[in-house]
Amino acid sequence: MDNISHLNVTREKEIVLSKGISQQSIDVIKASASCITSNDVQISSRMYEILFEKYPKMQMLFANSPKNQHMKLANAISSYAVNIEKIHVLFPALEVIAISHVREDVKPAHYPLIGRAFIEAIEDVLGDDASMELLDAWREVYKYIADILIEMEEKLYLKQKEREK
Repeated sequence: MDNISHLNVTREKEIVLSKGISQQSIDVIKASASCITSNDVQISSRMYEILFEKYPKMQMLFANSPKNQHMKLANAISSYAVNIEKIHVLFPALEVIAISHVREDVKPAHYPLIGRAFIEAIEDVLGDDASMELLDAWREVYKYIADILIEMEEKLYLKQKEREK
């Protein structure tokens, strides 16, 4: 995996699961899961449009992304929605994402930009169905997932730095 080793997923789960997502957000995400999953491709495609329109330099991070990157994001969005109460089952996939992010030099400062584009995309695609409650719940979930990835990536960057010594 390009000199980037796997993380100790069990240990990572213990660290981030203690942070949690509010029950209110879990309930909102669960209630909206079918709406989100049926629009996941449109949301992910729109997210990239917004991201690249507002932050053109972000395109560099995706220069080596596969052509189906928007489909990967769509699948991730649906997975988060469906597994909101058991997010720990997503840790192996999050580990793969973290490894990819380190390979592409994603930094913590990139996450808020992507998060804003993601929430705006939900709002654009769902229209009137994108209540403030739904958007707030997805903001919380996005921040939670972003924090998990940032933590994983920090550990990978440290391991990478240690190898370079």
